[in-house]
Amino acid sequence: MLKLDPGVDSLALLELVETLQRRLAIVVPDEVTIRIRTVADLQDVVARMVAAALSSAPTPRT
Repeated sequence: MLKLDPGVDSLALLELVETLQRRLAIVVPDEVTIRIRTVADLQDVVARMVAAALSSAPTPRT
């Protein structure tokens, strides 16, 4: 059972993940998304994906 906010179901979670992927330029694999059960889970996943995206981004040359 998804323990987000009252009234937030799994479809809303998928829409939220898709929106975050677009806005933050990250990719959350489906196998990771299906394990998200709480807001804290979502926060942890997004933080890891953003960190991974930043570490793999090319560094600008000065």
